[in-house]
Amino acid sequence: MFLKINYYFSLLLLLSTLVLLCIGYFSWKRNKPYVWMFLLPVSIYEFGYAFEILCTSIEKVKFWIKFEYLGLPFLGVLWLIGVLNFTGYREKIKKSTLILLYIIPIIVLIMNYTNDFHHLFYKKLYMDTHGPFPIVGIVEGPWYWVNIAYTYALMLIGLLIFIIAYFKAVTIVKKQILFLIVAWIIPWISDVIYMLKLLPFDVDLCPLVLSISGVMCSFAILKFKFLKLTPIAMEKVFSNMSEGVIILDYENNIVNLNKASKNIIPELKDIEAGDKKIDEVLKKYETILKVLNSDFYNESLISIKDKEQLKYYKLNISNAYEKDSEIIGKILIFTDITEIELQREKLSELNTFKDRLFTIVSHDIKSPIGVLLSLLELLEDEEDIYKEENKEILYQIKENTRSTYEMVENLLQWFRSQIDGVICNNLSWKLLDIAMNSLESLKQKAELKKISISYEIPQDILVYTDREMLEIVLRNLFLNAIKFTNTGGTIKILAQEFEGIVTIAVSDNGIGIEEEKIENLFNNSGCCHTTFGTSGERGTGVGLMICKEFIEKNNGRIWVQSTVGKGSTFYFTILSGKSYLNT
Repeated sequence: MFLKINYYFSLLLLLSTLVLLCIGYFSWKRNKPYVWMFLLPVSIYEFGYAFEILCTSIEKVKFWIKFEYLGLPFLGVLWLIGVLNFTGYREKIKKSTLILLYIIPIIVLIMNYTNDFHHLFYKKLYMDTHGPFPIVGIVEGPWYWVNIAYTYALMLIGLLIFIIAYFKAVTIVKKQILFLIVAWIIPWISDVIYMLKLLPFDVDLCPLVLSISGVMCSFAILKFKFLKLTPIAMEKVFSNMSEGVIILDYENNIVNLNKASKNIIPELKDIEAGDKKIDEVLKKYETILKVLNSDFYNESLISIKDKEQLKYYKLNISNAYEKDSEIIGKILIFTDITEIELQREKLSELNTFKDRLFTIVSHDIKSPIGVLLSLLELLEDEEDIYKEENKEILYQIKENTRSTYEMVENLLQWFRSQIDGVICNNLSWKLLDIAMNSLESLKQKAELKKISISYEIPQDILVYTDREMLEIVLRNLFLNAIKFTNTGGTIKILAQEFEGIVTIAVSDNGIGIEEEKIENLFNNSGCCHTTFGTSGERGTGVGLMICKEFIEKNNGRIWVQSTVGKGSTFYFTILSGKSYLNT
């Protein structure tokens, strides 16, 4: 019966090795390399010891001891590096310093492998048959104790780092670190029991205990999903956040809060984590408590008076979950948006002023100019009251007034398109009728420059559009064509329909547009930049931007093709109105 104990123990060690290897692979896939690094020497140690306790000859035992020492001397180093990675101290230590830590383990490995020549590691190895099964007995040499002392020293340093991290960590991660500290201490207890020979049989339980510790550490690091940052790094982030953060448990006790939250709410300055419920501390802040006690958490705007100055904060409240289902607390985040709110108030005032200015321009400027233009046209008809030399002056006054009126009209159309958006009242219209009606008032301008106009628009083409917008686009394009066409030139307005899209073109044989200017014709970079026409006509510089705005609002697009000295063609598309006749 006793002979089977070592078989059971060996099987247990092999199963434990398999578990560690699986966890190591899983942690490697999860980008936690320092986890599998400290599991690797434990796995090697366990695997070797599983076969060592099955051996009955000293030669076979020596082979498996050498196998175990491929990992055992490096256990302390790799576990310490794991701690440094976990706590965030790894980046503070030079790589060359960490490499020096491997010198002693390498010497230990060499001393173990060459022990038969010097006996400085083991003075003597023999088979002890007094226990439940044959097991190796050892008489320790000096380098055996060097290995023990070095490993314990590194493990002690790792334990101290964990303890420091525990006291610096925020409450939410202290449970995890405490779990790791317990896992760190367990192998020491087992090793002390083995070294002092407190068990009735001389079996080293350390490989199995190390395996248990490895599983516990892996569980603490991989299972607790809230550790996305190392504890010390997380503490730094938490403490230095500009946003105020308060963490509550499920009973609304304040379990943690950062410095920023104390600066935001003065009542928190004398509060320590775990002292009071938030309802007691924030009695004056009814808005916060109302949001906190609500069943639904949305972003809330709250105001807090700070030294006679009113400050605005965006309050976000979210639940903290355990195992993705059970609510274990709440997290309150206060974000200072005072500057944004003050800017918003200023913008609101500016918008009010803008609306008033728009009203003034619309009524108090546009209307008088329109009346003045009408009076000038009436006076122009009274030919007998003017001398011949004054008629040219009257004509120039009328044209300047008309140009100013058109500029105001274009600017108003542009502002109107930018303020609160423009609603399109789309219906099906006959394109030829719109084109001829909208351009009728502009024929006189073309006749003065002796420009011929032709329409190549089929009678049956219908467009689905906002009629007023389309008329504004056509008038702007037509005025541009007149402006940049020489006396005696031609302007054509063409249209064709294909697959539910109507393409309209306004073409002239004028002076054309330089290629480098074309790309800025329809955007803001060309705003308020005007070019004089062939007869000195002035523009507003916003007409084409209005065209682009209105065409795009009607689900179309606009573009231009031009050759300097040969003319320009402006194209735009509109949806066909035929499919909307019965809707």
